[in-house]
Amino acid sequence: MVKKMLRKMHRRMSNEKAFTLIEVIVSLVLIGIMAAIAGMGLVKIAEGYVFAKQNAETVQKAQIAIARIVKELGAATAITTAGTDSIIYTRLQGTAPVTNIITYSNANITIAVDSGTATTLIDHVTAFTLTYFYAAGTSTATPANIRRVDINLTISGANNTPISFNNNTVFIQESY
Repeated sequence: MVKKMLRKMHRRMSNEKAFTLIEVIVSLVLIGIMAAIAGMGLVKIAEGYVFAKQNAETVQKAQIAIARIVKELGAATAITTAGTDSIIYTRLQGTAPVTNIITYSNANITIAVDSGTATTLIDHVTAFTLTYFYAAGTSTATPANIRRVDINLTISGANNTPISFNNNTVFIQESY
C-alpha cells in the first residue's frame, strides 16, 4: 500500500507543470542582458545631455564676448594699433575719450580700459583673428584707413570640440 501511494505521488509530481532550474537560470541571464543594454542606453542619453549643456553654455559665453567686442568696436572713433590678435582703439565715454585694448593671449580674450586691469571676456579660446578693411572692402593694416573689422573666433567646447564663430563684421565710425 505504501508503494501504491508513493507511485501516485510520483505520478502526480511528474505531471505538475513547473520551471526547471535551467529555465530559471536562462531567464535570469536574458533579463540581465536586457537590463545591461537598457542601462547603457540610459548612460549614453545622460552623456549626450551633459555634452549638449556644456556646449550650449560655451556657445552662449562666446556670443556674449563677440557681442561685447562688436559693441566696443562699433563705438570706436579711432584705431591706434591694429594687430591680428589685438586692437587698441579710442571711443567716447560720455564726452571723454577712453582708450581700450582687446587682446588674445594665453587662451583668453581680455579687454582693458584706459590701460587699467584687463577683464577676461572669454576663456578656452583656441583661435582669434581680427582682419581689417578699407571702406571699399580691400584689406588694410593702416589704422587710419580701417572702416571694417572682421572677427573670427574659435573656442574649445565640451570634450574639446572646436566651435567657430566666423565673419562677425563691425563697421567703424568714420569720424577720425
